Amino acid sequence: MAKQTRIAVIILAAVLVLFVINRQSQKKYTVQTKTVVSAEKENIHRFVIQKDDKEIELVRSDTNWVITGHDTLSVKSSSLESFFDSILQLSRELDPISKNPANWSKYSVDDSTGTHLFLYDSGDKELSHLVLGRTKTNFGKNTIRMEENPQVYLTDKNILFRLQTRPTYWGEKPKPIETEPDTSNPAIPTIPLSIPTAGVDTTQN
Repeated sequence: MAKQTRIAVIILAAVLVLFVINRQSQKKYTVQTKTVVSAEKENIHRFVIQKDDKEIELVRSDTNWVITGHDTLSVKSSSLESFFDSILQLSRELDPISKNPANWSKYSVDDSTGTHLFLYDSGDKELSHLVLGRTKTNFGKNTIRMEENPQVYLTDKNILFRLQTRPTYWGEKPKPIETEPDTSNPAIPTIPLSIPTAGVDTTQN
């Protein structure tokens, strides 16, 4: 019985050792990531998106958002919520794919080819400045650099389609207010009366 117990213990120990070795080897292939934007949603009061020679700015006024220069458009809540969900959940890999600013154009994150995103707080202090580009090998991710950092990283997902400079992506014309008909004083239909002309006998055909 003691011999069988020792064999079982040895087998169990071997399994545990193999399990630990496997976990350690898996960690080598697991990409470590870090959140890109550390600001909270309620602290963001203005953001600007720039691409090529186009720019759009959205500003929060109390609890509402407006598009600068497009007061006739009402901001779409779906576009705004999708933007914040994408930006605040965006992560980048810890290891850069380039440390040389000379490669920025190669990864579409230089000043002319990249898409710039600026985030500001209520005091108009810059919270973040990101420059994002497209990769040529993985369309499910973006290249990204932070303005103060010359290094280029890969993101965990592609969010460029959320960074549009078209006003109609962010806003729409307000729908006309529908008014209900007033039923307090219903109209009484009038029945036309046929009054015979004087001197005419209406009993004859």
